[in-house]
Amino acid sequence: MSAATIPAPSTAAPHRPRLVSAEILKVTSTKMWLWMVIGVVAYVGLVVGFTVFAPAQPGMGVPTIETEAGLRNVFAQAGLAYVFAIVIGTLGMTQELRHQTITSTFLAEPRRNAVMLAKMVAYALVGAFYGLVGVVFGYSLALVLLAFKTHADIPWDSLAQIAGGAVLGSALFAVLGVALGALIRNQIAAVIGVLVWVLFIEGIIVFTLPDIGKWLPGGALSGVLQSTGFDGREYLPVWAGAAVLLGYTLIFAVAAALTTQKRDVT
Repeated sequence: MSAATIPAPSTAAPHRPRLVSAEILKVTSTKMWLWMVIGVVAYVGLVVGFTVFAPAQPGMGVPTIETEAGLRNVFAQAGLAYVFAIVIGTLGMTQELRHQTITSTFLAEPRRNAVMLAKMVAYALVGAFYGLVGVVFGYSLALVLLAFKTHADIPWDSLAQIAGGAVLGSALFAVLGVALGALIRNQIAAVIGVLVWVLFIEGIIVFTLPDIGKWLPGGALSGVLQSTGFDGREYLPVWAGAAVLLGYTLIFAVAAALTTQKRDVT
């Protein structure tokens, strides 16, 4: 009678959480993540305040806070945390490549795709945290400031959806940042490129070519946040915006993983 073969216990499942924990430890081992949180609060606070107190612009067709669309735009500013989420993701990847600490990471875990997946999961969590900070502070500030202005009824039924969109959007943009950092590799070029795109180029395209802009990542996020553009322009529905944003994230994440699998990192 032959002895039964007892399969060796799998270590893959518990190993993945350790990789994610290691990546989160890398993020929190410096003060950069904290400065980014302060940036989220400052940026969201500035834009929320401007949106609430901005004077009416004749001929611009910007929804005012006397309308429900205008109020949704006020609370949608909480989603601006995505700017800091994509930057921290880009920095997290390019810093490892710049200082070549990625080499020791791959020596400790030769499965590069596992490392990339863990890094993306870790930064998705960081991005979601930034989104949550933006929502908590942005909503709180908006409710305080709106008490000093005449405004339409607050669309309470939409606030939870907008908040969820802000957290989801920041998480996905953080993953996009990691992917772009892996693809571009040069830290200065990657960070400047990301900032120029999200703060200038994409905004111009969304404003001047709305039919194209709404299909870009930022335009898709505007749909998720239920924003209304100039002259009452509508973005994609929430579900479509989320699907487009997720699609961009998956495409760039897969491209980054495949590229990192083959590239020399030294």
